[in-house]
Parts: sequence; C-alpha cells; structure tokens
Amino acid sequence: MPRRYTLGKRAEEQAATRERIVQAALVLFREQGSRAATTPVIARAADVSTGTVRNHFPDRAALDAAVADAILTAIDLPGTAIFEGLDDPVARVERLAQELADFSSRSEVWWQVREADPELVVTWAGHERRYEEHLGMLVETALGPLAKDPAVVAVVRTVIGTPMYYALRGAGISSDDAVTVELALLVPWLRAKA
Repeated sequence: MPRRYTLGKRAEEQAATRERIVQAALVLFREQGSRAATTPVIARAADVSTGTVRNHFPDRAALDAAVADAILTAIDLPGTAIFEGLDDPVARVERLAQELADFSSRSEVWWQVREADPELVVTWAGHERRYEEHLGMLVETALGPLAKDPAVVAVVRTVIGTPMYYALRGAGISSDDAVTVELALLVPWLRAKA
C-alpha cells in the first residue's frame, strides 16, 4: 500500500523549517552581526542543508526581510487597539506615549544591533519606513480631529517619538520618567490646542 501524502503535514513541516532558519538567523544577527549570518552558517545553526535555506530564501534580501518581520513581530509593534475605551485625544496620546516607550524598551537590543551593523541600516530601511508610516497612523488616530493640523501631528511625533525618548534615556532617565517628561512638555500644549 502506498504511503499517504498529506499536504497539510508537508506545509506544517515547511513552515517549521522556515521558522528554524529565521530563528537561527536572528541569533546570528544579534550575536555576531549580519555579515556572520551567511547561508552555510545559518544552515548549520538551523540544522538544515544550505539548499534548504536557499529554497526558503532564494536571495539575501528575502532572508533579511524575514528576519526584520520576525523582529517586528517579537517586539510587538502597538496597534490601534491600545486606544479602546479612550475618547479624549489627550488620553489617547498619553496611552500612545507609554506604549511607544514600552515598544522602545522591547526593541532596544535590536536598535543596538542595527547601530553596530551599517549594512542593516540599508537592509532594514524599508521596514523602518513602514514603522514610521505605522507610527504616523497611530499618532493621527490618537489625535482624532486634531490630526488635521500638521503642526500638532509633527509636535506629537517629535515629543513622544524615538529620538526624544532615547535622548532622555541616554541622560540616565528611566523609561517611566522619560514618558513623564515627554507628557509634561506635551499635554499642556495639546490641551490648549484642543
């Protein structure tokens, strides 16, 4: 009797293999940089052949994109659900500031990896653009009708965005205190605008 072939099981096995390859690449990127994450090294780390890596990722760009996607999934980029139950734009901006600080804390290791590896700045540029677009959408959603004013959007993005947060953290301020400082600067101005 011939062996039964189950397409679903094969697809699950392929997905599991792909995930092992991506996880191996993530470890290599984090510990040794993207240059060390060559196809043979990734294959050894994932316990697959180099051909298997190439079957799943025909070129380096496909692998780099999968790694970046896995990072964004792992660090859990906030979505619009964070605003549920909040009608006031100021309350939504306050929630967004805290969520972005939490996101920045979760992503800190990967920012350090990116900064230490100049190739990743270029490689991940498309993902960073998508992040910036997503951030813009979150800010506009938080602001509601106030988002019609481009100056309000720009100020909110600047004050609760990554550069301000990391400048405060770099000055030795805790994550929670950084959010407190951002909101102390922003909320009175935002209330006056509202």
